[in-house]
Amino acid sequence: MVIHQVQVSYVVAQDRLLVRLNTRADQELRLWLTRRMVKNLFLHMLQASGASPSPLRPLASQDGGADRALAKFRRMEALQQADFQTPFKVQASALPIGQEPLLATTIHVTPLDAGNLRVGFEEKLEGSQGSRCFEVTLGPPLLHGFMHLLELALKEADWGLLLSPNPDAPASSPLDAFASAEPPRYLN
Repeated sequence: MVIHQVQVSYVVAQDRLLVRLNTRADQELRLWLTRRMVKNLFLHMLQASGASPSPLRPLASQDGGADRALAKFRRMEALQQADFQTPFKVQASALPIGQEPLLATTIHVTPLDAGNLRVGFEEKLEGSQGSRCFEVTLGPPLLHGFMHLLELALKEADWGLLLSPNPDAPASSPLDAFASAEPPRYLN
């Protein structure tokens, strides 16, 4: 499944983030993320992107500052190449997991080579007969774009999550360089 577009929005009535993913095969996957799930997922995405020291993979060198600078450069480069202007296509031809968004109760994160991250979302609800799930692989450009959209939605949600990879740093976003930009809503 190749992701073509991503949309992340905060839904006040649900107090959740709604993530919509369009694939190249004209399918749409919908997903609810709660504050707890976003908090855990964002940490893994920061680590996979190199924005924070990662227990998931060893540092390339002893100089963590150089690694963080390189990660910041890669993030900025990926965001500059992303298309945040094209509107999200709302009429997909198929909804493989159904009309109702999947409520992520479990997230499986697997770091892959070359900065890719495999993320599996699973819904297991009490009293439900079965579970729904899907899995996506986020390459570095899509990972950085998704993180950016999550950050924008988190600012709107005002959940008070500390997104900075450095706990001693002020409570600011790792993508503050883009904070003054017009807030994009879509990723293609």
